[in-house]
Parts: sequence; structure tokens; C-alpha cells
Amino acid sequence: MSSNINTIVVGAGRIGANIAKKLQKENMNVLLIDKNKDKLTKVDDFSGFVEAGDATDLSFLEENGIREVSRAVFVTEDDNTNIFLSDICRKRYGIKEIYIRLNDSRKIKIVDEEVRCICPFDLSLNEFSDLMEGEGK
Repeated sequence: MSSNINTIVVGAGRIGANIAKKLQKENMNVLLIDKNKDKLTKVDDFSGFVEAGDATDLSFLEENGIREVSRAVFVTEDDNTNIFLSDICRKRYGIKEIYIRLNDSRKIKIVDEEVRCICPFDLSLNEFSDLMEGEGK
């Protein structure tokens, strides 16, 4: 894999694919990883790097340039995978800029405080609450 990669995105669902495309438009060299090869082939308007494989396999990550990246985004459907990958990337590979998605916001307690977490449920709940409060005025 090219040593020009500066960002990896693990999880090629709707969120991961769109994050990868956005970063690429910002002139980042992005590697999009997913276990499911079919998901990768469905990503359109993305000319960055794609790789099908298991991101929890450290040799796979190393073969794909994890030691050179400065940013990592973990948006798989599995919170435990996202947390595991964030820990490995911070502690073993020294990546400073890490973002993860958590479906269960209670798990944020076990995530390193330097990792930036997005919890879609909480964001949606807060937005609905704000909208409903605005309706009552």
C-alpha cells in the first residue's frame, strides 16, 4: 500500500463511505477498509484507496500503512471493534487524531479521553428535544 495514505476509515457503510469521500475532496489521501468487499464496490465517486479485509488483524493494518497515518476513523457497526481499534491505534501506533462512532453512548466511559466519539443516538435525541422545545414557544 502507498505510504501516501494519511487517513484510514474503517467501515464502508453510508457514514464511512461519505466521510472518506469528504476527506478525499479535502485533498486527503484516504484508505477505506471494510470486511465486506461488496460494500467497497458500491462506494461511488471515491477514487481513494480501498481494501477489503479485517482491520482487527494487526498484520493487515501494517500491510496497509497504519504506521504512517495521522488520522483514523472507525465507524463499523460494532462498538467493541471501534473501541478496540481506537485503543490499538493510539497505544501501539501513536495515532493522535482518532474518531469513533458508538451506538451505545454508555460505552464512552471506557474510551480513552483523547479519542473523539460520536454517538448518533444522543445526537438525534438532543436534536429532537431542541426541535420540540422550539415548537412549544
